[in-house]
Amino acid sequence: MKLERTTFELSRELEFFDAKELEMQIGQPVEWWPVAILKELIDNALDACECAGVAPEIRVGVKGDALTVEDNGPGIPPETVRGSLDYLKRVSDKLFYVSPTRGQLGNALKVVWAAPFVESGKSGRVEVSARGVKHTIEVSLDRIRQAPAIGYATCEDGRQVGTSFRVEWPELASILSCEKEPYFYYPPPLSLPELVEGFAALNPHATFRLGKRKYPASDPAWQKWRPDLPTSPHWYTPHTLRDLIAAYVGRDQETGQARSVRAFVSEFRGLSSTAKQKAVANGLSGVHLRDLVDDGDIAMPHVEKLLAAMKGESRPVPPAALGVIGKEHLTRWMETFAGVNPESVRYSRRAGEESGQPYVVEVAFGIRGDTDKRRLVLGLNWTPALGEAVPALRQVLSQMRIDPHDPVTVIVHLARPRFAFTGHGKGEIAL
Repeated sequence: MKLERTTFELSRELEFFDAKELEMQIGQPVEWWPVAILKELIDNALDACECAGVAPEIRVGVKGDALTVEDNGPGIPPETVRGSLDYLKRVSDKLFYVSPTRGQLGNALKVVWAAPFVESGKSGRVEVSARGVKHTIEVSLDRIRQAPAIGYATCEDGRQVGTSFRVEWPELASILSCEKEPYFYYPPPLSLPELVEGFAALNPHATFRLGKRKYPASDPAWQKWRPDLPTSPHWYTPHTLRDLIAAYVGRDQETGQARSVRAFVSEFRGLSSTAKQKAVANGLSGVHLRDLVDDGDIAMPHVEKLLAAMKGESRPVPPAALGVIGKEHLTRWMETFAGVNPESVRYSRRAGEESGQPYVVEVAFGIRGDTDKRRLVLGLNWTPALGEAVPALRQVLSQMRIDPHDPVTVIVHLARPRFAFTGHGKGEIAL
């Protein structure tokens, strides 16, 4: 007897609901997922507050078997929640822009919905309250269709300011409070307090609350490069600008619009004046972005000429404009939350430009009065890194004789328009 094999079809939606695939999306093993999800939610909360022009106030909690994140921002729009439930599309307002923001991959909410179900293997439930609406997302698996079954319901809610996330996670309290073993070769996951304290160290303008503990802002008026500021043409290569133009053309095809080259140019830093737009669009007057398409792709000669003109009519962004945390805030944080002797604090800052992109590197070092091991806070664009985002850093510390069991705290922060991450989870950057 001969087996006649049947060809089965599997939904691509299921990729987010497989443990191995989701591990790649998050960039962390399953035991790190609660902390990684909290990091993404805090990132989004900080970005929302900054765009609204309010000093961020972020409250993080573990209540029973659920983690919660609340902010004082404008509130996530209902259409954003609904759009994120489509697992066949990646939705992001950062993906194709080169800008110093906390996240650029457009999968954060999709991961938040999927991870509790994947970890439990049974079901997952997330509640989101914002703008007077409560969204309830329940995730399970339709084994017959081999596709996720996503239940979505809304009702009226009293929250008018900010956004509240509640993510159910069985045995969450024990996961986040587990003791970590000393390490030599592999770093342990951040504990929940370490994550929140890391955010407090890197964001002088934000107030954080974890349970009853408060991490007050040292400078509510502190400024950094906001997510809603125009991006600079000097941060692009011909290829990254081509990708942005292609994304606009695709969007215009969906909406039936036609964005002109001049309108596109006007969105960039330093090119808002009519005179500069005319100078850049010289020879492209009346031309739309879709007219740059040649044989199904964006014609690179046009992109290269356009980018050169945009750079010629605008000034590079000085590194300090990205945002400097500063010695005063880092010293205060290390003294208050890390037990560092303020007299021992050493601070250094370097700024410059590499491949057209400005950067600021800040390093602070302090000696503690306890006998606990070395603590390293590594930040990339004002968010704590999970794991070893810069593997070479350990070698640098070793060369400086700062060993894993030394009672010291080291803070390293890198600000740059774009990092070349090696995976979806933004866990490691390629230098």
